[in-house]
Amino acid sequence: MISPTRLAQIGELPLRPAELGRLAELAGGTLAEAGPDTEVALISTATPLTEDALARLPALRHLALCGTSYGRIDIDAIQRRGISTSNVADYSDETTAEVIFMQLVAVARGYAPVQWRAESHELFGKRLLIVGLGALGSAVAHLGLAYGMQVAHLSRSAKPEWEAKGVRRAVRPSAFGEADVVVVTGPTGAPLISADDLARLHDAILLQASGGRVIDDAAFRDWITRGHNVAIFDLAAGEDVFADYAELPRVVFPRAISGLSDESRQRLGEQVIANVEAAMGRA
Repeated sequence: MISPTRLAQIGELPLRPAELGRLAELAGGTLAEAGPDTEVALISTATPLTEDALARLPALRHLALCGTSYGRIDIDAIQRRGISTSNVADYSDETTAEVIFMQLVAVARGYAPVQWRAESHELFGKRLLIVGLGALGSAVAHLGLAYGMQVAHLSRSAKPEWEAKGVRRAVRPSAFGEADVVVVTGPTGAPLISADDLARLHDAILLQASGGRVIDDAAFRDWITRGHNVAIFDLAAGEDVFADYAELPRVVFPRAISGLSDESRQRLGEQVIANVEAAMGRA
């Protein structure tokens, strides 16, 4: 079994004090920053982990992500070293979807610093395109239907269970030309929105709920200057994206991660603890 003192953290963790305290107990009383002797490390999905950083952790045997996405982790380097991993899925999808619709309503109705069109508009009847109909995309689709929107999804495969509920499967290149609102929920850092997509998207709200850079940068900078286009970002996109886009006109970019409520952080922390206990027991 791993010595408690060989459980440590890499950077800040998005956990509540209660769960951090329980993890500290597993670490022998203090949850320190990871070092050469660390065998199990905790890391936020917002913290990059490169091959160079892994080289400074020669004893590492398990990496426990405090979140879902591996997008900022050098997973090839992890696998070459034989390091096992764990993450936490489906702990904040409804939490995030709530905030997505809070922001969409605020922008459409004129309650945000940026208003979509000159007049206040309702979401009812508007055409919503969801890019990526995974767990978060499904939570967005559920609320979109509840708001009376015309919901479509752009995914790699058909989603019969949602299509039976009235969510239409969209296809490129027509998908973006048929949307009033686009919500991007795909994997961290994947190239999800191209210049051609943006060229077809007019007088629309574009909301990125996924992490990393997923939108063509040059095309976005041009798109945001045209017509009534508005963009909304979540801080989960990353500090570098915030630095580049937060001050652009017609961009709403609060310094907040919408998936972190007290309840979601509790669910996250409890599963992280279970993952760590399992990893320590296996070792």
